Amino acid sequence: MKKAVALALTGLFATTAFAGAADPGFYVGGGYGLVKSKLKNLDNDSSETLDAGHSLRVYGGYAFNRIVSLEGSYTKYGKTDLSSQYSWDPSALALTANLGYTFDSGFRPFATVGLSYLDLNESGAKIFSSDSGTAFRYGIGVEYMPAQVEGLGIRLAYEADAFRIESAYGNDSDTINAGSLYLGASYKF
Repeated sequence: MKKAVALALTGLFATTAFAGAADPGFYVGGGYGLVKSKLKNLDNDSSETLDAGHSLRVYGGYAFNRIVSLEGSYTKYGKTDLSSQYSWDPSALALTANLGYTFDSGFRPFATVGLSYLDLNESGAKIFSSDSGTAFRYGIGVEYMPAQVEGLGIRLAYEADAFRIESAYGNDSDTINAGSLYLGASYKF
C-alpha cells in the first residue's frame, strides 16, 4: 500500500513539474551554432552556398500559453569571405511568432515565422546597391524543459533570414538566405 501511495504522489508531482513548462511567462536565452548562407541570382537562376563559421544568438520573449510565444532575437552570423577583396559579416534583429505545442513530457516542437532587419555589413568592394533591409525570418526546432530544473529550456533549431537585394552593377537581383543551426539554452521566469 505504501508503494502505491508513493507512486501516486510521484506521478502527481511529476505531472505538476512538467506542467510548469506550459505556464505563461517571460524567457531569455542564448545560442551558438553553425552558419550556412546561400546566394541565389534570380536573373540567371544560379546559386552559391557559403559556409560562414559560427553564429551567436540572443533571444527572449513571452509565452502566452503552451502553443504561442512572441519572440525577439539578435543573431550575429559568421564572417563570410567571398573573395580576397570582398566579405560580409551579417547580423539580424528579428521579431517572430513561435508556434508549437508543449507536451507534458517537457518537449516542445515549434516553428518560427516573422520579420527581421538584416544587415550584411559588407566590406571591401561593394557588390550590392544596399546591404541592409527587411528580411523574412523562418525556422523550425525542438525545445526541452526538464522537470528537474524549473525554468530551464534547451533548444535545437534552424532559423534563417531570406533577403532580396539588388546588385550594384546593373539590374541583377539576388536572394540571400542566411541560416544557422544552433543549440541554445533559456530561462523562463
